[in-house]
Amino acid sequence: MVYHEIREVNGKKQNYLVFTKRENGEIVKKSKFIRIGNISKQEIDKLKKEFEIEVISNINSKNLTKGQLLEIEKLKQAYNKKISSLNKEEFEKFEETFFTELTYNSNAIEGSSLSLEDTNLILNEGLVPKDKTIREINEAKNHKLAINFINNYKGDLDELFILKLHAIILKDISEKFAGRYRETSVRIFKSDVNFPDASKVPQLVKNLVYWYKINKSKMHPFEMAIIFSIKFVSIHPFIDGNGRTSRLIMNFLLKKKKYPWINIYMKQRADYLKVVRRANDENYGPILEFCINILKENLKSFNILE
Repeated sequence: MVYHEIREVNGKKQNYLVFTKRENGEIVKKSKFIRIGNISKQEIDKLKKEFEIEVISNINSKNLTKGQLLEIEKLKQAYNKKISSLNKEEFEKFEETFFTELTYNSNAIEGSSLSLEDTNLILNEGLVPKDKTIREINEAKNHKLAINFINNYKGDLDELFILKLHAIILKDISEKFAGRYRETSVRIFKSDVNFPDASKVPQLVKNLVYWYKINKSKMHPFEMAIIFSIKFVSIHPFIDGNGRTSRLIMNFLLKKKKYPWINIYMKQRADYLKVVRRANDENYGPILEFCINILKENLKSFNILE
């Protein structure tokens, strides 16, 4: 957060910008002198945005370069500028389109045969496409319900949030397993990835949530969102719905800090799975670079970037 502060020194008005951040339970401040005298609100707003980008892009990160941090902040600023310029009807249309595409892609990555047109018919027209399974139809509806849950949720990330989100994902599909940790081993078809023993899952999720709580003020929000989703999916805590849940958690964490949601395209599924596998070995650079590029493509598709 950046605010404008005026200090009187020897009868002269001095203008400062102050950036505040909570770190390890304490408020950390960084200030910057602008100049003496009156400054218009329009100029102050412009300088505040520039100062915020300057400060955040200079945060030390283990996995993001200074150039990437600067790029992420510029993408965030472009997104929020565009969103704030939309009227209610335009914003609702943007969300409808974006969330329909997000639902289509996330389910398609997991094997759904629904097309984007099918998904639109189900979510926005209330129609059921021919020759599609009840499961696929419910997967589309549930993903949209999960998005609504995220948009209405006011709390922070915790274990209960994760379980509620997963329960929505498997609603009317696998009620026995919805919102419940797996009690058996799991494998991914045609993959040699090994996941933790089921008996360890509850504690591993608790450990991950604790890791989030102690690191959320230390890591860049974009970095935290991506890495948390990777750590989560590497546990594979559920029988089904792990990928969709992990991407929704990622977007929830981005939304909390006013960063744009990321829509990973079905057409880039192979590249996505490749960088996820590398990230499972704690090589996070490729997945972060991948997500930055996807975000740029997302914003370009909605004419937010040139």
